[in-house]
Amino acid sequence: MQTSEADTNSSHNTQRDETIRIWIEDGEGAIARGQVEALLKKGALVRLIGAVAFSGSDVVVRVAFSQSLPTLGGAAHVRWIRQADAASECELEWTHSGPEREQLARLSISLGA
Repeated sequence: MQTSEADTNSSHNTQRDETIRIWIEDGEGAIARGQVEALLKKGALVRLIGAVAFSGSDVVVRVAFSQSLPTLGGAAHVRWIRQADAASECELEWTHSGPEREQLARLSISLGA
């Protein structure tokens, strides 16, 4: 996914080819990892490695926009999951508030979502 890297302290955006990575953990400690296909103001569409069974679950997430930047944490509700070959696709809806939620919203706008 080609993204715009946004410095949250300025309005300068640059193009880069870097995958936005995500880690999802459910209440039982199961962890899935993958990449963000679309970052939305209210959530994200993600592709996960392997089969997962988080549908309808509340989960915690870590999102890595770059290897050189800290990850963003948050909470989400898994709206749906669909198996796609050796991967899973799912939609997350953010359920947390605070500075990291606001930063995710700003980044989704800078990425054109």
